[in-house]
Amino acid sequence: MWKSVLKLSSNGNEVIAQLPSEFSKGLALEKALLNKMLVELNAQSFFVDDSAVAQFIKCAASAKGEAFSGITIAAIKDATSEVILTERDMIASIKVTGAYGGSPLQPHDIIKSLTQSRVIKGLNKKALKKVLLLSRQLQAGESYVQPVAIGRRPKEGKDAQFIPLVTDPKKRVLMPQASGESDKVDMRDLGDIVTVGENEQVMKRIPALKGENGFTVTGAVIPPKPVKDHPLKPGTGTKFSPDNPNTLLSTMSGMPIIKSSGVEIDEALCLSQVDISTGHIKFKGCVVISGNIEPNMEVIATGSITVGGFVESATLKSKGDIIVSKGIIGHNVDDGEPKSCVIESGGDVVANYAQFAKVSSQGDIHFKVHSLNNDIVCGGDLLVTGSGKKQGILSGGEAVVGGKVVCNQLGVEGDTATYIKAFAQYQTYQDGLNTLQQRYKALQESKMKAIRREIELKKIPKSARTEEQNKELEVLNSSNTEALDALNTEKERLELELFAKLELNTVASLVQTHTRVTVVFDEEKITTKNTHGPASFSFNKHMIHFAPKLKEEDLTV
Repeated sequence: MWKSVLKLSSNGNEVIAQLPSEFSKGLALEKALLNKMLVELNAQSFFVDDSAVAQFIKCAASAKGEAFSGITIAAIKDATSEVILTERDMIASIKVTGAYGGSPLQPHDIIKSLTQSRVIKGLNKKALKKVLLLSRQLQAGESYVQPVAIGRRPKEGKDAQFIPLVTDPKKRVLMPQASGESDKVDMRDLGDIVTVGENEQVMKRIPALKGENGFTVTGAVIPPKPVKDHPLKPGTGTKFSPDNPNTLLSTMSGMPIIKSSGVEIDEALCLSQVDISTGHIKFKGCVVISGNIEPNMEVIATGSITVGGFVESATLKSKGDIIVSKGIIGHNVDDGEPKSCVIESGGDVVANYAQFAKVSSQGDIHFKVHSLNNDIVCGGDLLVTGSGKKQGILSGGEAVVGGKVVCNQLGVEGDTATYIKAFAQYQTYQDGLNTLQQRYKALQESKMKAIRREIELKKIPKSARTEEQNKELEVLNSSNTEALDALNTEKERLELELFAKLELNTVASLVQTHTRVTVVFDEEKITTKNTHGPASFSFNKHMIHFAPKLKEEDLTV
């Protein structure tokens, strides 16, 4: 039946379905038989418009006018190309669809598609040639996607780097020296005490390297991240090298203090040891002692104190760092009696180990081997970590730590109790939030009082108001909410900062957690009654969360 309604257009490029006038009552057609007739018309490769076919079948069945006027149901179609942009315009691909009896793609077809999509950068000529070739090889209606252009990511630059040319005295303690033919590490040999002489290079700066712009395939420029090109900063005891402005030289002998973008040299008093022959030491500057500090001696300095040997039952007080190459040793005393060894630092405390001592610092405290039965107050982090699993033991005594606690072994086997008050700064944050809340409440009450007074004054007719009442109304300015908004902003900032600190300031044991370890956050506390592997203690403002890293028995509180 299709044979009676199908014909080719005059140019042979289309197949038209038209119902002859004699079928005035309509004609039932089956779509499944259409392909056979298209073959007879030599139009089997034409593009068949399924919607047009369905429309004609429906119109022919009901003898509607559209069926008698004719509907184009198939036609020759040239190969087509469509540009697809992906990865935020970083990749342009061409989707090529094979021709339905028509012509393959021509170069001007591809150029037109790219131009319409504004693709102008990163084009690959070989990929474009492949698209032309594919348009000849693909079957009718078959499609293939070929990437033809790739943008360029920006080349990121590098921030300015500051490289110390002298050893950091704090790091030296944590790096024992290899010696002898066998290159074995001697835990007692930490090398020479770090000091510098006059006119020595102490730090160099590598200037920032600017990045290079990238681009999308549409030509949009992608700038690199800005680099930080901080300048080199000479400090006390240092100057720029006359030969190289990116190098600092020392102007005096003393102890180097490594800063983020410079070095300071503090005047140093160098001694072989401190004992009864030297007497107590009080010095404005750094004190460098190559040997030991004997019992009952005192060393007080405005700068750092560096000890190459041991500190035994002595008192050290410094506004800077206190660095002890070997050990801090006190003696066991009865409860209530003061510790025989006292270390007080305005900066960090770094030592190989400490035992039976009172150690306080405004910065961090770092012990390599162990911390045994010490009373510790730490404004920053407490780190007890060594190179091996048997090192890094934090056990006994009490530690009040402003930041986080990290150790390899937490607690000890036996009856020795270990007490840690973690994130001691928590109450400071809470007090700050409470103060802001009280200020907000007071300001809000004041604002409401002003609004009520303003309403009272506005009830008085303008003509009846006194000059004083008009001035009072101007001053009230009840619509001003800037102070309330500022307090809200400050409160949100402090709450976010507290949340970040809670995430960071935890207590973590990297190897093992023993019994009788009490961890306190704010007024909450938890005590271990079983031995566990690696574990962490964290706080969410309401409760302490204990998380053993290995599957073991639950913690009993």
